[in-house]
Amino acid sequence: MIITIGIYSFEEENLKNIITKNQVEIQEIITKSISKNISSELELITFELALLAESGQLQDDLGTKESNQLISQTFDRLNSISPTAQILALDKDFKVLSQASKIHNSFVGATVKGLPDLIDSEENKTKSESKILSINTSLFDEPEIAITFPIVNKETNISNGLLLVTLPSSEFFKRHGNIYDVESQFLMVMDENNVLLIHPNMENVGKNFFDDEIQHDISSNSALNEYITHVLEGNLSTVIVTLEDNIGERINSAIPVTVNGKNEFVFGVVTPTQSINQEIDEIIFLTKIQTVFLLMSTIAVLLVFMLKRSQSFKKEKLTVIGQLSSNIAHDIRNPLGTIKNAGVIIEKENNSQNKIISREINRINLSVRRISHQIEEVLNYVRTTPMILKQHSISQTIQEAVDTLDVPPDIKINIPNNDVSIRIDHEKMLIVFVNIVLNAIQSIGKNEGNVTISIRETFSNVTIEFENSGPNIPAKDLKHIFDTLFTTKLEGTGLGLSSCKNIIEQHKGTIHVVTNPVMFSIKLPNEHSNTE
Repeated sequence: MIITIGIYSFEEENLKNIITKNQVEIQEIITKSISKNISSELELITFELALLAESGQLQDDLGTKESNQLISQTFDRLNSISPTAQILALDKDFKVLSQASKIHNSFVGATVKGLPDLIDSEENKTKSESKILSINTSLFDEPEIAITFPIVNKETNISNGLLLVTLPSSEFFKRHGNIYDVESQFLMVMDENNVLLIHPNMENVGKNFFDDEIQHDISSNSALNEYITHVLEGNLSTVIVTLEDNIGERINSAIPVTVNGKNEFVFGVVTPTQSINQEIDEIIFLTKIQTVFLLMSTIAVLLVFMLKRSQSFKKEKLTVIGQLSSNIAHDIRNPLGTIKNAGVIIEKENNSQNKIISREINRINLSVRRISHQIEEVLNYVRTTPMILKQHSISQTIQEAVDTLDVPPDIKINIPNNDVSIRIDHEKMLIVFVNIVLNAIQSIGKNEGNVTISIRETFSNVTIEFENSGPNIPAKDLKHIFDTLFTTKLEGTGLGLSSCKNIIEQHKGTIHVVTNPVMFSIKLPNEHSNTE
């Protein structure tokens, strides 16, 4: 018996070591990938601000109707990249001349205090460069990410003011992973001044990691402090530490987030080892009870472990593949944004005078839109973000989806006249509606056609139906239509409808399709039966 228990202890330790090593490798890949995604989004936002700052409207005057309209259009584009709180246009005395926001009160006419000192405190930055800061406002109980971009007169090279964009930290980062639940893998983010922006313990948010309060909480853990210092020096680093809190031992992996060549944040992924070891402990415990023979016990442990871990390893491999796909998608999206904006500038300069240029620019725009949609399908599929359920209008969400699409003049979209409000994740449901309507448009093609959308409500469910006049779906394709990577289109990714199915199931709903006529039907729980 003593020998058997000794073997178990040895096997248990080996299994835990194998899993921990595997977790570290996967976690470092995920950390690098998400960091790259965050960097990509912030660089895209900076690029949009550069185009706005160089526009003729803002070069002439910051407070005109035309400049306000252009700022609002940019605000909408930024929200398609990441949830954005506001854009402010400030003169050189930091007085707000224009604002676009859906949640902030109007600051037009007010002076932004404290911003000059924050900008001047930025190291290795000139007054002609963009800056990324973390600031505190009265609207949120957490720091906001602030991005500034100078508006410099092209002729005189004199500053006329600057653009200021703010993004709520939690809204920005929670799209990339869990930021609240400490019992599973969660994120940690620090700005360049060592201030915690994201931490599951909200009491620590806004505090300096190296100040006495946080250091007291971590008992000035030397391994953790050395690990953070190593990351601040520009390195990917992983450490396994144990703290006297409700998490205990955890695996920390972190890397700097570099934006336009400068380290702006420290981004970390933290996994409590308790969540990894729990299944091993259960296996070992159950197997100890069932057998006392050395050979049988060893075989039992390995067999049960392999069976239980097979699905987990498959999921982990898919996670890595997904993150790598996300990297590729982001690498394409940045230059694609450059091509798109270059096309806008060329067409503006051309002013439709040269028909050949106009024709070619139109072809470029169509190609960019097609590739952009494929990229978004990949990104939507690999993102694993928590649900944010809020009461929202279904009809309004449908209208927003249709408004984002280029609907051919020969195709009519019939929006339902009735409406119902239920608890949904608005951003995720928008992805579903955009995919289904776009599929209908692509199915109809160059023919005349209709897409008719209807909403039906019962006490327990809400059903949204999308019927289109396109060709029927063959029976052999119908049963695979929601399968991952299944597509009948030469230019399709096979991820769009699969993402739709995942999102609807996250809402505890169902989605199915019938043919003759083609109709996608989504059934969601009504608010009466979903009172969470």
